Amino acid sequence: QPWQLCVSFNRKTGLLLSQISDSSCETLLEVPLNPSISSLNLHCNRLTKIEGSTTAWHIRHLDLSSNHICHIEGLASLSSLHTLNLSCNLITKVEGLNGLTNLTRLNLAYNQINDLTGLLYLHGADYKLKYLQLHSNHLDSMNHLLQCMVGLQNLKNVTFSKDGAQNPVCSLPGL
Repeated sequence: QPWQLCVSFNRKTGLLLSQISDSSCETLLEVPLNPSISSLNLHCNRLTKIEGSTTAWHIRHLDLSSNHICHIEGLASLSSLHTLNLSCNLITKVEGLNGLTNLTRLNLAYNQINDLTGLLYLHGADYKLKYLQLHSNHLDSMNHLLQCMVGLQNLKNVTFSKDGAQNPVCSLPGL
């Protein structure tokens, strides 16, 4: 285990923070997840799969950006999750978000996503998703976008294009 787990307590927010970033952590099963951890930063590691998060059900903020994750999975037990950052991975399909009723911010930018079907599980008044980042993906169908997003009742902001990083749908005629 060449990486080091850093744990800190933020007195202002009352959050227990845990961080392993810019390391060579290859699996979440190696990470000792304390049930009281409320924020976990695993940015820029070598993770290929989301697994082993069942003991950390108090996590409110999870950063898995800049890894090698292909599938969104293993999150069902994280019902307290407010913020999920999966940007800069290898994801092609939105899935595995079932039951994340408290999720308010979802960052899926800089992936290879062309299928948003998993957003259907976040439809309805019980779900709190407000901010969705999707820039620099492979979204190319306006009909698909509308079908998957129309039921996101609390959605305030969606980013399809940012700083020149966009989706093919942004270049469709009439937009």
